[in-house]
Amino acid sequence: MNEWYRGDVSAEYAIGLLEYLEQLGIGADQALADTGIGSAQLEGDLRLTTQQDAALSENAVRLTGNEGLGFELGLRSSVTWHGILGLGLMSCRTLRDALRLWTGYLDVRTTGFCIYLHEHDGLAELNIQDLAPGALMRGFGLERLATMTARLAAQLTQQELPEVEMWFKDEEPSYAAAYAQRLPKVRFATGLCQVRMPSAYLDLPLPTAHTLVLNQVKQHCERERISLGQNNCLIARIKGLLPLEDGTYLGMEEVAQALCMSSRTLKRKLRHLGFNFRQLVDEARKQEVLRDVLNTTMTIDEIANRRGYSDAANLTRAFRRWTGESPSQYRAKLPYKLERGLAQVA
Repeated sequence: MNEWYRGDVSAEYAIGLLEYLEQLGIGADQALADTGIGSAQLEGDLRLTTQQDAALSENAVRLTGNEGLGFELGLRSSVTWHGILGLGLMSCRTLRDALRLWTGYLDVRTTGFCIYLHEHDGLAELNIQDLAPGALMRGFGLERLATMTARLAAQLTQQELPEVEMWFKDEEPSYAAAYAQRLPKVRFATGLCQVRMPSAYLDLPLPTAHTLVLNQVKQHCERERISLGQNNCLIARIKGLLPLEDGTYLGMEEVAQALCMSSRTLKRKLRHLGFNFRQLVDEARKQEVLRDVLNTTMTIDEIANRRGYSDAANLTRAFRRWTGESPSQYRAKLPYKLERGLAQVA
């Protein structure tokens, strides 16, 4: 695994987990056994390695017998779990500003995932990228992060926001049914991993906004990022730039210019992270096509034309590589279609 992927996770999330386990009568000594986590790591603003976080998560699932514990922790999370970044989120002027802060500085909370925000057709998508897919307990970590992210909208605006959804790539796990009444609307087997909501939600004001505090938080996060020797998530920044409204994608030179670097520097940075630019464009196109196929009001020919394929047959061949099925077969097994009507925000 690339060294860059061996990112740290804020110990505050582990503290939240340990507090929940204590409520269940499970002591910290049991939970921390064989994790390599020392008590000093749980004091102050310290961090765990990805491996330590996974070991603690694995112990917690075993001790509770609850495979859906990632969902549980996400539901129990508060804005204060995010430390000083949580204070910054509360200090933003609108939900859009807060979600941009969350995605922009997620790497000071965890470097195992990154999130990029994309708005289109009246929808806001927070796309979650797993940067350590070979590590243990990734499903747990993904469910925890997605649920935390989905809850931020209501927590920060202090409003009920019923049109927030979570989408997961894989089939529904058996334990998800136990959380159906507590989670936001969840869709599985979509081929996408994201939190979605109407773009209109992003304009909602936050009652706790405070410009001075926000600026102080941003300065703190920048200093923390430097002290940790981290860059903000380059992959998230590139993916946020790639899709254009007309269905085309920026080239490497254009992306490099937007990131204030040369294309040679961008290529070198991507190679260090184990990626290449073509791979990112292909993945971005895949996500756009999957989303379009879920919109059953569009024909396959329309999708092919919108996404730059010469004809429907070429799109279908690409789709089979991604999913093992044709677009029509994929649509046929879905228990829902993507609604075109968007909720109105009071």
